[in-house]
Amino acid sequence: MGLFDFLKTKTITTLTPEQTMRVLVDDLPEHYKTYQQFKNYIEFLEHNEWGLALESLIELTDESGHFFSEDFWLGLANAAHTMKMKRQANYCRDQSNKTKHKISWIISKGSTVNKIDDTHYQHYYSQKVYDGWNNERRR
Repeated sequence: MGLFDFLKTKTITTLTPEQTMRVLVDDLPEHYKTYQQFKNYIEFLEHNEWGLALESLIELTDESGHFFSEDFWLGLANAAHTMKMKRQANYCRDQSNKTKHKISWIISKGSTVNKIDDTHYQHYYSQKVYDGWNNERRR
């Protein structure tokens, strides 16, 4: 078992859009749970408004101005595609590519990045990532 095996999960494409969004949000750093768009996502999810919930997650990235992982963007793209939301699916795929070009590396699952300037970045990690690191260290 490798050091980062805890990051491997079930393929998101086999999940329903609701399940996909729940998995993606479970991997979000706690930092984002105070943002308005995150609160909107929760409210829409409670009312089974999957399309609006997905759009709130997309708007969360705009609200924060941070870079999100490729897993996040491709998961949202798959959920949007399944719900026949072509414009949102294309937008999510484009954002995944833009992130790679703007910061020149792939952001790992369960983390986000705030680009402070050309040489300084602030990283945010989900509790799941921290727990995985702690579990790996104890072995």
